[in-house]
Amino acid sequence: MSKSSSQDIGQSGTNSGRAPIATIVAPALAFGANIVVGKALASAHRAILGREAPSTKDTSAPMGAVIAWAAVSAAAGAVVQVVVFRAVARALDD
Repeated sequence: MSKSSSQDIGQSGTNSGRAPIATIVAPALAFGANIVVGKALASAHRAILGREAPSTKDTSAPMGAVIAWAAVSAAAGAVVQVVVFRAVARALDD
């Protein structure tokens, strides 16, 4: 890592006194939000397709369905994490 890139990281605005709070609050909120979104996705899957979402433990589920469900749920989780972390950062910067 070059010296300039390490300086850029240090100037990212995370040195405020509120940063320790954000490192505790944001992951906890993201965890809870991911649980809610996962349940909502599973409920939508059940409502649309009339069956439970495929599980990695269900060997009778088609591989394509399991991979598609994993991709959708992972993408939703990533989006939730970004939204929550940015919302917490914005709330603490005010």
